[in-house]
Amino acid sequence: MSTIAPLEHAAIALVIALLVALAAEKSRVTALLPALITALAAASTVVLCALIVSHARYPFHLDLMEGVVQQHARRALRGETLYPVATPEFVPLAYNALYYLLAAPFLLVVGDSLTTLRLVSIIGSLGAAAAIFVLVRGRTRSAWWAAMACGLFFAAYAAMDAYLDTAHSDSWLLCTALWGTYLVDRDSRRARIAGVIVLVAAFWFKQHGAIFLGAALVYLTWREGVRSSAAYWLAAAIFGPLLYLYAPASVLGPAFHFFTWHVPSGWSQFTSHTIPRVVLFVAETYLVLAIAALWGAYLALKARTVSVLDLMLCAAFLTAFMGSLDPGASFNVFIPMGAFCIVNGTIELQRWNERSPSWHGLRPGTVGLLLAFATLVHDPRAYWIPAKAGASYADLRATLSALPGPVYAPGIGQFPDGDTLIPAAHWVALDDIMRGPHRSAADSTLARTLLDGAAKPGREWYVLTNHPLGELAPPVNELASSFVLVKDFGDRFATLRTLPRRFDQGYPRYLYRNKGDGALSHGP
Repeated sequence: MSTIAPLEHAAIALVIALLVALAAEKSRVTALLPALITALAAASTVVLCALIVSHARYPFHLDLMEGVVQQHARRALRGETLYPVATPEFVPLAYNALYYLLAAPFLLVVGDSLTTLRLVSIIGSLGAAAAIFVLVRGRTRSAWWAAMACGLFFAAYAAMDAYLDTAHSDSWLLCTALWGTYLVDRDSRRARIAGVIVLVAAFWFKQHGAIFLGAALVYLTWREGVRSSAAYWLAAAIFGPLLYLYAPASVLGPAFHFFTWHVPSGWSQFTSHTIPRVVLFVAETYLVLAIAALWGAYLALKARTVSVLDLMLCAAFLTAFMGSLDPGASFNVFIPMGAFCIVNGTIELQRWNERSPSWHGLRPGTVGLLLAFATLVHDPRAYWIPAKAGASYADLRATLSALPGPVYAPGIGQFPDGDTLIPAAHWVALDDIMRGPHRSAADSTLARTLLDGAAKPGREWYVLTNHPLGELAPPVNELASSFVLVKDFGDRFATLRTLPRRFDQGYPRYLYRNKGDGALSHGP
């Protein structure tokens, strides 16, 4: 999320608006306002490019789950099943499989590294940006407004939780949702069928993609009638639920449905924070764009001219609500909502300019566009990788290698350049199995069993954590009764902190040793 507080966002927006109004009234320089917005869009693009370069070659994890994603992709590369029965060495994540399958050829050709996986995500983000440009230009018939929508997308890097260039499927979910929307809106029947298949792919990247597929099918049925839309429903059924239900276990594995259906189905719970969380997030980041987008959808509904973009906007807000039902989810669950607010909001802002008279030369849509950029302001330095991070990572590897026993690092899982951590079960994957109001005793038992080896005495064993062991989520925190703190590294590895996200993910700091096996034989 942005490192600037909501009140600071509002203050920045207000100051900019007042300065623009003053300039328009006193100096008659309103013609410079589009140039100022163009400069903001260009600056956002340059900043994002610099961050991508900074991140791409970083040898350690930009996010807690990058290592587990890499394990998945490596399994796909080796022809192993992606969702085997969980073991201490590998616990699958709850995401669908297409990102891992897409990444495997890149690992083969480009190289087996986190840099390659990030490259895959960057391609997805560029594809999403291209779709935003095409969608906005098609409705506004203006390359400038389309380019400004792309600038807003790049400026929203922090609002999108810095997930668009890390080894995750979010960028490809967005890319397929946007391009699927574009194709569904074409006049060609073949293009619309292709759009349905692309939206099915969105589901195979992340489960929430099914909501966009559903919105497209509703739109096509309303537009063409039940009989004519049968081909769309058939394509969606074959490549969606039927393939999901009967996917070959030889590729996906025996635990595919357990991890991609049973595990996430237990997370949802409606609380007093569910809706306010979405509303407050929108107020801080996409307020102007959301107001414009929803107003445009209201006008379309009132005039009975609802388009596929209007339905997709509703679908995007539904994905945000579904994501907010999981209290433990990060802000990446709001990425599709943000992207469709940008697309629909920019289109409606351009229409404001056409519908409303100017005030002292100021066009309402152009001012709204400036305020939209202001609310997405963030400090890029918070996302910059320090120059000494590589040396710090080498120091961490050497420090752990010098220990006389195996090391379990629940916040790391496994190192990206060597299988040296034992076990390698990441705490996020373990917590995913246990958390939520709909968990069974069997789920909790499974997660605890995966750490039995590290908890049993009889062998010198270490645990490295980012936060105090007892403060972590179960079952990892239950190791606290069997381990004692032997070293607090302080800020020694602070440069290995992950990118700023909703939760403080910390950095490697606390080293524990199992109790009852004598004194520490080697200092860390």
